[in-house]
Parts: sequence; structure tokens; C-alpha cells
Amino acid sequence: MSYFKTDCLDIAKSALSDLDTFKNVGTLVLLSIRQPFVTMPAQMADVWEHGRESRYLFGHKRAGYDFIQMHGKRLQRLAVQCKAESDLDSFILALLECPNLGIVKASFFAQMTLAEGACLDSHNLKRLGLNEAHFRFPKSLKIDSVHKRIRTYNTVWRNEGDSAYWWDSWCDHVAAQTRNKFESGKQVSSYHRLALGEMPNV
Repeated sequence: MSYFKTDCLDIAKSALSDLDTFKNVGTLVLLSIRQPFVTMPAQMADVWEHGRESRYLFGHKRAGYDFIQMHGKRLQRLAVQCKAESDLDSFILALLECPNLGIVKASFFAQMTLAEGACLDSHNLKRLGLNEAHFRFPKSLKIDSVHKRIRTYNTVWRNEGDSAYWWDSWCDHVAAQTRNKFESGKQVSSYHRLALGEMPNV
């Protein structure tokens, strides 16, 4: 069974038509930065209750949250356009305007909205034999260099598998690494449905 088909496609379909889902995707992506994925239900619940004052929106995450709230409608329209034109690069480029989002998490955002992209986080970079800082770059980088980095990033993950492969394999990997937290890759995948406003069984 593909978790991607079960969960990611549902999330992406909703994100392109429902603004709340789109913004929830952005919130989940921001909260997941350098945080154990098992904590996402508690963190999302806190944001739903307290908004931008949530204690989990620390550092630049609050600025990123504010950006998504302010620009969500514009970014959602762009997502619809980029989906129709199969233009992943342009959507990732636009998401890089968001504070605290680099290529990796922007691609994760795209994965949950366009159903295209891959989150090459520390887990996946280790699997690929790449350094954790491999795709980091300063915001001051010239636009031509940013375009090149995006293309390189997309080439790396596509050479290994499609977006479904990365979704399913990441969920299985996280479950295997944290057996005392998750029962299965299926359960890991189900946590992404927080973007739909669904609270998983924990």
C-alpha cells in the first residue's frame, strides 16, 4: 500500500482548493523543522488554540507563520497554476520568500500541495550519503544561483525515485528509527493529515 496515495494525494487535493488546508500545510512544515515528527499533533493543536502566540512558533517560525497567513491566498493561486503547468521550480522559488524555509522544507510544502517534491531532511540526506548542510544557502544568493540550486535539488531526489517513493520510504524509515514512538510507516504518514484538520490516534 502506498501511504502517498492514501494521505499525500488527499492533502494535496484539499490544499489546492481549501485555503485553511493550504495554511495548515505551511504550519505543519514550519513546525516540523528540527522537531521530532511524533510531536506534531501536540504542536499543531497548540497553534490552533493560540495562533501566532503558540510557544512552538519560536525563533523565525513565527515570522514564517505570519507570512503564510498573510500570503496564503496568493501562494495557493500560484500552486494551482504551477500544478497545471508542472512547474515545481517556480513554486519552490516563491516559497523561499517565506522566513525560515529553505529548499528542503519548501519542497516538502510542495509535496503536500502539488503532490510533487521531496523532503531531503537529515534522515534522507544521511541515506544519500550527503552532508546535512548540503542544500543550505544564504538568502543573499543571486537569483540565478538560487534557480541552479533548486534544479540541482530536484535532480538529486528524482534520480533516486518519484515523490511517492520519497514519501513512503521516509515514513517507513522514521517508523523504523523510532519504534517506541510509531507503530508503522502508515502511522507516520497519517500524522501528515493534521493539514486536513484531522487529529491522528496517538
